[in-house]
Amino acid sequence: MENMRNKAMAKWNLLLPAALLCLASPAMATPFVINVNFTGGLTASQQSVFTTAANTWMSLLPNYQTGISISPLTINAAGVNIDGPGGVLGSAGPNSLVSSSGFWLAGTGSMQFDTADLTNLETNGSLTAVILHEMAHVMGFGTLWTSNNVYVNGSGHYTGANALATYRTEFNLPGAAFVPVELGGGSGTANGHWDEVDGGGSATGRVSALGDMQFELMTGWLNSSSYISKTTVQSFVDIGFASAADVPEPATLASFATGALLLLCFKRLA
Repeated sequence: MENMRNKAMAKWNLLLPAALLCLASPAMATPFVINVNFTGGLTASQQSVFTTAANTWMSLLPNYQTGISISPLTINAAGVNIDGPGGVLGSAGPNSLVSSSGFWLAGTGSMQFDTADLTNLETNGSLTAVILHEMAHVMGFGTLWTSNNVYVNGSGHYTGANALATYRTEFNLPGAAFVPVELGGGSGTANGHWDEVDGGGSATGRVSALGDMQFELMTGWLNSSSYISKTTVQSFVDIGFASAADVPEPATLASFATGALLLLCFKRLA
């Protein structure tokens, strides 16, 4: 019996290197990395908010899907003088695109804000939520939906499979055929955000464990106590990202104290 055991072990030892070689060979997923390049006009404390936002998105979306080959996303961030407090907040979005494994992804992007508005947002506690929101647009939320065939402009119907499946569960809407997309608010708001009551002043009736959709970060108007829904995270999976094994629960911005209602349609980004 002992000899038979030794022969069996010897055979396993001979096979083990080949087995390890097979296990070690699958294609590796490319990490999702955001490099923020500060090009002027931002204080040290404001720069730290951009860093916090980048780390948040990288923790929720640590990789691209297997097979995607792409360099880190570089975002040029700046504070500039535009028109003083109120009015135009700035602009944010992807500047160049990369096609890989059937997806269109942001290769570079920019985020530019009026320095007067940055000061006010920082003072009232809204800056982190605003930077998170706009960074998501640079990454492709709303800006690369049509390129990736998950949304038809003007339809109001987001149909990406991962976000839709999550939306049905998260918001207890098992029969939903699409995730509603905002059609109000004009250019800069319509077709690029989750649907909300125009102006953001009342509840939608679509409620998750973290609150009404009114308070979701990626609607067109920012309310206090914003949160990042699992639906939003999965919408990035629809356009080429891979989410963390499980989204932190709660994935909420309560600690960011977004303060009083901020109307992004009033300070609309281009």
